Amino acid sequence: MKDSPVSALEYGSRRAKIGENFLLVGEDAYLIDKIIGQISSSIKADGEVDTTLVYGDEVSFEELADHLDSYTIFSDAKLLIIKNAEALNKRSLDLLGSYFDDTLESQSLIVVSSKIDGKFTVWKKMTAGSLRIDCDPPKFSRDIRSWLNTELRRIGKSMSAQAIDDFISRIELDYYTAANELIKLDILTGKRDQITVKDLETSLSGKRLGTRIDFYRAIGGGNLPIAIKHLHLMIDSEMEPIRILFQLIQLFNTLWKIQLLRKNKLSDSEISAKHLFEIFATQRKEYLAFARRYPLPALEKVMDIIYQTDYELKSSSIDRNMIIELCLIKIMETV
Repeated sequence: MKDSPVSALEYGSRRAKIGENFLLVGEDAYLIDKIIGQISSSIKADGEVDTTLVYGDEVSFEELADHLDSYTIFSDAKLLIIKNAEALNKRSLDLLGSYFDDTLESQSLIVVSSKIDGKFTVWKKMTAGSLRIDCDPPKFSRDIRSWLNTELRRIGKSMSAQAIDDFISRIELDYYTAANELIKLDILTGKRDQITVKDLETSLSGKRLGTRIDFYRAIGGGNLPIAIKHLHLMIDSEMEPIRILFQLIQLFNTLWKIQLLRKNKLSDSEISAKHLFEIFATQRKEYLAFARRYPLPALEKVMDIIYQTDYELKSSSIDRNMIIELCLIKIMETV
């Protein structure tokens, strides 16, 4: 058996050697490409390695068999990367699984799949014969925070707590976007090892997307025109409507929790100190104020609207941008 699964953020700078195999599970393209790069660089540090990339939805059974069994004539070692493995047909998937019955010491596999089914023998073999690395997109701001702390150590720079909070609150919940912004900040600060709040203002001032908290402030304050403005900025920035809906879910889940805690006679100070760790400390009072606008009966209606919108985004032929805009309007009309 291989080591227990690790997240891509935990993988770090582990040493990979030829003959080891890896199973990357998830849909975050940034993390997948980063981990592949780390593994490839580590393996190639030991000598010449012939690298081959194939895609599960394109490679034939015969081609896959050839890649798995043939030895390279250009080097002593071979790295085979198989992306979209979930798209392999059953025959090819069984072939891939059988490779793990007798792996080659001179070859490493990186199998990338958006999902796996642990009930099937093929995936059990791959999981047992590989280090599984989960490459999931960020779900919460704390995921971006963990990523940011790791990347700051890697580039030898630091941020104050306020700068980190500002960075996270002003970008989309997406590793690729966060990485691009950090690269810009690294270039902007040059040889300085401290990234300041002023640096963030300079680097991020031109972002069309605005901030998540500004969107929430408009909703929490009942300002529909400003909320629609921020929604359009997100749409213009090519943010998927389903991601915008997820932001709404995050906001209203927090407001629901606040109102339930209030119903149980907890004070706002106690709620802020003990129950809102997912929210920046500097913003907790604002969320408490947002919640006052949405009592529990209104929140029940809001969640019904969100569930209906989720269904429509996944099944309706209506323009998805229109669906999310109507969702926002309906939400703000509940109070």
